[in-house]
Amino acid sequence: MPEELTTEARLEQLRELIASARAMPMSASCVVNRAEVLKAIDDVADALPAELEEARSVIQGQRDKASQDKAEADRIIAEAHQHALQQAAHSAQVQVAEEQAAKIIADAEAEAEALRREVDLFIDSRMAGFESVLAKTSSQVRTARKRLAERNGEHVEEDRRERTTELPRLD
Repeated sequence: MPEELTTEARLEQLRELIASARAMPMSASCVVNRAEVLKAIDDVADALPAELEEARSVIQGQRDKASQDKAEADRIIAEAHQHALQQAAHSAQVQVAEEQAAKIIADAEAEAEALRREVDLFIDSRMAGFESVLAKTSSQVRTARKRLAERNGEHVEEDRRERTTELPRLD
């Protein structure tokens, strides 16, 4: 099957037909075969709608593709925007959570310090009471030993023992 000629090729044939036509003497006119010229014009006219339709189809295809590409680009941009908003929200949530965690830690440390102070005061008061009891007991023991020594006549020995048995004071 012979290859179909394009409109440009058919117009070129028409041009050749006119260019190779016999010239009229003393005139710019020429003699052309009417049937050949009309057939060439009809061929161009017949081929033109098909080629125009094909060109329109290609142009519409390109427009459709451009529209699809724009829709895809818009979708990608919308997704990126949504992702950025989520990241920002997540970042804000993380910041709020970190601030709350820092406050909770600070409150817990303050409460622990208060409890430590309270426990230290309680222990100090108990130790002071224990110290008082020990001092009374030590005094009573000293007095009892002194009486025993007096009964047995050991005054000198008592002073030495008193010095070696004294407990240091914890203030």
